Amino acid sequence: MFQRTRPIRTCFSAARGPILLLAVVTTAATGQVVDLAVQNNQSDVNIQICLTPPGLSTRCDSDASPVSGSISIELDNYVNPSTISIHDFTLGLDRNLSFTMDWGFFIGSVDIQLVNAVVHYATPGVPTGPVVIDNAGNFDFPIIAANFTGTGAFQGHGPIMGSVGSGTFNLADFGTNYSAIAGAISIANDLITLSGAQSFANTGDINGVTTTLTGDATLLATGSVPSCRVDINGDGIVNTQDFLAYLNLWTAGDMQADFTGDGLVNTQDFLLFLNEWTVGCP
Repeated sequence: MFQRTRPIRTCFSAARGPILLLAVVTTAATGQVVDLAVQNNQSDVNIQICLTPPGLSTRCDSDASPVSGSISIELDNYVNPSTISIHDFTLGLDRNLSFTMDWGFFIGSVDIQLVNAVVHYATPGVPTGPVVIDNAGNFDFPIIAANFTGTGAFQGHGPIMGSVGSGTFNLADFGTNYSAIAGAISIANDLITLSGAQSFANTGDINGVTTTLTGDATLLATGSVPSCRVDINGDGIVNTQDFLAYLNLWTAGDMQADFTGDGLVNTQDFLLFLNEWTVGCP
């Protein structure tokens, strides 16, 4: 990986005025968000639904599905990363799930089906982390906010549970769920592999019956190491020519200079480019 030391100097832009460039920047390349594809043949989720009707004991049932979707992450370095942040994820269940809670002949049962269930990152654009990646590649996010979307259908049967009736409900009404994700990250041959487990739990209400939804997901997601974005002119070398090319983009307010990805071109983008340019690329 190239590393550089530059003397303090001031650049002037007619559009933005003087910009002070720091003498030495030693942080690793940051700000490169990568989308990893969830491999549904190696990713699945097991969901349990429990119902607690007034005056009755709790009954539960479970079902499972493969999972598809994507996870957007940011590593501090795409050679030997030491931290990871999560920027977004969408985890969709590949099949509908069915549950039956049964209290016996004299009370009855309730059937529930979940349709098009998806778990979404609750705050896209606001990353969670960074958290440390240890020497073995392991990481742990103790709290990540997530929301469910999808619909459910219920049907009550029997002398008592028949009074529950039938109808539908919206999984989004269960509100924000605070889950945990732990796993490992590895990089080999320009391929990023994230393996991990996510657990979640939430409580809602289905037609007056307290409903608890819990789950455990096993995930495997992969994606390519990002290209060297500070190689502005694409010649495979990070040098002064790239610095000058970026400066022209930044001075013109060109959105290619938006290195933070916030939709603005400002000093934060310039400093982030400078950090990455100083470190160079693998």
